[in-house]
Amino acid sequence: MPRFPGILPAVTTPFAADGSVDHAALAGNVTALLEAGVHGVVATGTMGEAGSLTREERAAVVGSVVQAAAGAVPVVAGVSAGTPGAATEFARDAAAASVDGLMLLPPLGYRGDEREIVAHYAAVAAAADLPLMAYNNPEACGTDMSPALIARLAEEVDGVVAVKECSGDARRIAALLHGPVELEVLVGGDD
Repeated sequence: MPRFPGILPAVTTPFAADGSVDHAALAGNVTALLEAGVHGVVATGTMGEAGSLTREERAAVVGSVVQAAAGAVPVVAGVSAGTPGAATEFARDAAAASVDGLMLLPPLGYRGDEREIVAHYAAVAAAADLPLMAYNNPEACGTDMSPALIARLAEEVDGVVAVKECSGDARRIAALLHGPVELEVLVGGDD
C-alpha cells in the first residue's frame, strides 16, 4: 500500500503583518486542501517559505499542519537543508510532531558527489525512523539525481521508499517505475 498516495500539495505558510507565522490561517489552508480532496499534505515544502523560517518556526508550522490534518491524510515534512546536521534537526522535530514521512533534497547549496549524497540521506534517515521521500529537483538545489543514484539511495539507505521526481524529464518517471528497486514515484513537475 502506498505511503504517499495521490495528490500531496505543499501547504502555503501564511504570515501576519509583523512577519510571524499566522497559525490560524495555516490551519485554514490545510482545511481548504482537505475539503478539496487532497490525499496528503506537505508541511515546510522546499520551494516555499520554509527557507525563511527558523528551526523553531519550522517545528511550529509542522506541528500546526499535523494538528489541522487531524489524521485525515498523511502529513509529510520537508526537511531539506544545506547540511546533514540541519536536516537531521528538522527531521527530529518533524518526528516529534508525529508526521507520517519526510521529504529531502540533496544538500542545498553544495553539489555533493554520490557518496556524499548517500551519506546525507543516511544521516537524516537515521535521525528519524520515518519513510523518506528523496526529492529530485535540480532547480531547487543544483543537483540532478539520476534514476541510478535514486535506486542506490533506496538500496543503501533504510527508509528511502519514494521519490518526488521534478527534473522536467518525463522519461525519468518510466525509468524509476521500472528500475531495479521498487519505489513510490511522485511526479513533482507542474507541467
